[in-house]
Order: sequence, then structure tokens, then C-alpha cells
Amino acid sequence: MNPRLETLLSNPSRNRFLLGIVLLLLGLGLLWTTEHTDRLRAMGEDALGGFVLTGNAAKPGPASDGQLVLAVGAPVLTAPASDAQFGVTAPAPSLLRKVEMFQWKEVHVGGGHNYELDWYDYPIDSSQFIDPAGHGNPGAFPITSARFDSAGVTVAGFKLDTALVRMIPGAEPFEPPLDHLPANMAATFQARDGVLITSNNAARPQVGDLRISWQEVAPAHLTVFARDDHGTLVPTNDPAGDPIAQVLIGRETLTDVLTDAPQPPRLAWERRILSVLLAWAGASLLLSCWGRHDRYLALAAAVVPLAVLAVVNWWGVRMPAAIALVFIAIAAAVFASWRWRLPVGKE
Repeated sequence: MNPRLETLLSNPSRNRFLLGIVLLLLGLGLLWTTEHTDRLRAMGEDALGGFVLTGNAAKPGPASDGQLVLAVGAPVLTAPASDAQFGVTAPAPSLLRKVEMFQWKEVHVGGGHNYELDWYDYPIDSSQFIDPAGHGNPGAFPITSARFDSAGVTVAGFKLDTALVRMIPGAEPFEPPLDHLPANMAATFQARDGVLITSNNAARPQVGDLRISWQEVAPAHLTVFARDDHGTLVPTNDPAGDPIAQVLIGRETLTDVLTDAPQPPRLAWERRILSVLLAWAGASLLLSCWGRHDRYLALAAAVVPLAVLAVVNWWGVRMPAAIALVFIAIAAAVFASWRWRLPVGKE
């Protein structure tokens, strides 16, 4: 019997051989799952239209210009939101004016109808009533509801485009001081607990009276997903043309914002290094069964299948990386072939 084959079939050698196979397969399997997960992440980024900067990398500068950014932090104002018509300001990204009119509304109950008076924030056309007589409404509002946004809102150092400021949700009641109204408004409105009303008797308003109140949009923290344009976050679309920018209240992660997007593997580079070490150890044990104790040959032999697996995952997704891996696989194969041909003891 061939001496090397006889040695391979002996129990200690057989155990090394089996352990070497197991370690090599573990290394290959770990690398495959890592690269496959990272490949899905890269494809998800391509579907969005670019890599997403998060955490400490999400800061203004040349590296972020043109990139997708997840900015998280407290909104900082360089100017308050202001309703100049009434001289009302709020230390908030946005200020909302709500205008209501005391009007008739036709209510249908069963087969009949009746009329109710109440405050409504839209004009009701009484000419369409079944019984318009005695239930007439003035029509269009002389003053309309409106939203006023701060001219300068920043999050994590990025200025927010006006369109993103308008996307901030979460309006809450706001009672501004109303003791310094412009003269024309002071002659028309009465201030009552942060609300303006044209009625002299707030408890008995008349048809056509106006009531004006305000709300502020002032979240403690924001999460903004958008594209950086020279330090300003702006709305953006994916390659298909669908809008993808988001503005959320609170501190959120990329997973919260893009719930369907594939996530990168955790500890990707640590897993890659571990896969090389496992495959290297496996290749060393396998070579020892043939009387070869060459760590450089073992490393090259391990790198070849690892690089091929990586090429399979990245080909067509990240071509520069895939081509570089092809050269690594070829170089490792050439080096392993050269080392194998060296006489034992001459490595």
C-alpha cells in the first residue's frame, strides 16, 4: 500500500482529515452567509439610489455631499416660525394658523334634515341647502388657514430644505401672547385665552364670526432620511422615481425608517477574518495528512475557494470588487501551485 495513503487511513490522520474538512466548510459557510447578506444590503442601497450614511458618518462635508443621509438629533432653529399677519411667532420649526367660521350646517338624520350652528374650518355653501332661507352662510373666509415654517432648521448639522420642514408631523396647541396685535387686527378681533374671535361675546357668537387659533410643530428630536446637497438635506427619489425621503419624530434607526430594506451583516469584517482563519486551519490539517506543514501553502489553498465564493456573490453587483477578487483567487492559486511543487522540507 502507498505509504501516504496508509498514513491517511490511520486513525489519528483520519481524525485530522475530518476535522480539516469541518473547519474548511465552516469557514466557507461563514463567508458565504456574510457576503450574501452584504450583497443583499448593497442591492438594497442600489434600489434606493446610493449608500446611506448613518451615525457619526452622517455629518456635513465633502464625504456626504450627494449621499443619502440618516440625520438624527434635536432640531436647531436659526429663526422662529412667524405669522407676520398677526405678529405671532413660535420657537418651533413650524407654526400653523387655524381659521374657523361660525356657520350653519345641514344635517341629515334618517329621512329628514335639520340645521346646526357650530365652528367649521372650511366654508359651507348654504345655497345647496334644502331650506336655505334663514340658514345663510357668508361664503369664503376673509382670512385663511396657513402654515408658516422657520427659515432655518438644522438637524445633526444639516440644514433642512423647506419641503422637509413641511413634512415634520406632530402639531400641538400653541397659545401665543396676543397683546401686541397689529392695529388692523386689534380693531377686528378680541383675544380670549390664546384665541382670537370677532364676536364681542365669545359665549354667543353670530353666523360669520371668525375664530383663529394656532398650533406649533416643535418635536424634541427628529429623524430625517434624505439626500445631502452641499450641507442641505433635500427630498429625493429612488431610481424608479418614487419619493423616499422621510421625516419622523424621535430618534429612529435605519431599520425603523426603511423597514423593508436589507440590513448589513453584523461584524462583517470580523466574520470575514474568522472565515479565513477557520479555512486556513482546515487547509493546514488537510495538508498535514499528506505530510505537508507549509502555513503559506495552507493559507493560499484556503484563500482560493474563499475568493471564488466572494466573486460569485459580488459579480454583477459590485464589479470592481468582484474583479479584484478574481485576481486574488488567481494569484493565490498560482502561489499554492508553486509551493506545492517545492520539495518537502524546502518550503
